[in-house]
Amino acid sequence: MSKIKTLVVSLIFSLFFLINVVASEMIGIVAVGIGDISNQKNEKLTTGSKIYFGDTILVKAKSNAQILLLDETALTVGEKSELTIDEFIYDPKTKIGKIVSNIKIGTVRIITGEISKKNPDNLEVNVPTGSVGARGTEFVVVTESDQKSTVVLLGPGKKNTLGMVPGILNITDGLNTVNISTPGFQSVVFK
Repeated sequence: MSKIKTLVVSLIFSLFFLINVVASEMIGIVAVGIGDISNQKNEKLTTGSKIYFGDTILVKAKSNAQILLLDETALTVGEKSELTIDEFIYDPKTKIGKIVSNIKIGTVRIITGEISKKNPDNLEVNVPTGSVGARGTEFVVVTESDQKSTVVLLGPGKKNTLGMVPGILNITDGLNTVNISTPGFQSVVFK
């Protein structure tokens, strides 16, 4: 019986250790940090600071940050914003993975990276009023409160001169879904 208890206790400790290792995995960096930027532990973030799985990025007034994730997704977080990386899985060899982020408040511009190119369904941005799925593009999300979010497709469009795949956004409030494929078009999502 004591061998079984020892095995169970060892498994529990191993599981807790594994969870802490995964939770502290670096997933990107602050490529540019200007002003007062911190994480959920109230640690100051500056240019070059590492971003870890599960981090919440808090950007104060008159500040902004550009975060570059390992798959080359770029997140520009504007002043008075809060962003959490809820899920980040990425295999650099196959370029397959998944990103789920949560914008609680503020403005975030997103340029999709390798994960979205391989499988566009694997990039999800949650806002208090719904969620956004991106198909290889650049877009901005403005969350004014837990009652209203605005999503704008920035590009590229269908006939872009760069030869890029046209961007598409799928925006849902949980009941209704709107697809945006024309740069400059937007959707406002109310709770």
